[in-house]
Amino acid sequence: MLILKAARAFAEKGLAVFPCLPRDKRPATRHGVKDATTDPIEIENWWQQEPNFNIAIATGAVSGVFVIDIDGGDAEAELRKLEARHGELPATVESITARGRHLFFKCPDTPVRNSAGKIATGIDVRATGGYVIAPPSVHSSGKRYCWSVDSATTFAAGLAAGHHRRAGDRDRHRGVGVA
Repeated sequence: MLILKAARAFAEKGLAVFPCLPRDKRPATRHGVKDATTDPIEIENWWQQEPNFNIAIATGAVSGVFVIDIDGGDAEAELRKLEARHGELPATVESITARGRHLFFKCPDTPVRNSAGKIATGIDVRATGGYVIAPPSVHSSGKRYCWSVDSATTFAAGLAAGHHRRAGDRDRHRGVGVA
C-alpha cells in the first residue's frame, strides 16, 4: 500500500507514472514509459495486480520534469568539477538511490535531451522518453529509494512552484547513499 499511495500522490501532482518489476528498473507494462499515466484508475489497477511493483516516473514533457542521475563517488567528483567550472546547480528535490542520487528539475521551455555518460562519467540526464525509479521503490540490492532531507515534504508542493529544499541541504548530503 505504501508504494501505491506514493504512485497516486505523484500522479495527483501531474507526474506520469508506470510500474516496474519488483526490485527492478525494467518496466512491468508492455510499452514501458509509453504507458505512463496520471489516471488514478489505471494506477490502482497496476498496483492491485502486484503491490510490490516499483514506481517509475516518466521524465520530460509528460511530467514536466527532467532528472540528473548521479551514480557513485566518481560521478560526485565529476559533478564537483563541473560546478567549479560552471557554477553550482540550483537547490532542488533530491532522491537517494542505492548508488547515488536523482536531482529533479522543472523542465525549461526548451527541450532537454536524454544523455548517458555524455556529461561526465556516471552523470546522466533523464528527460523526454526517459524515466527514473522513485521512492519508496526498492532497489535490487534491497535498499529502499528515499527522499533526501526535507525533499519528501517539499516534493508535493515544490516542482511546479519552484519551491525546493534549502541550498545548504545539498552540500550537507552530497554523496549520501553512494555505495
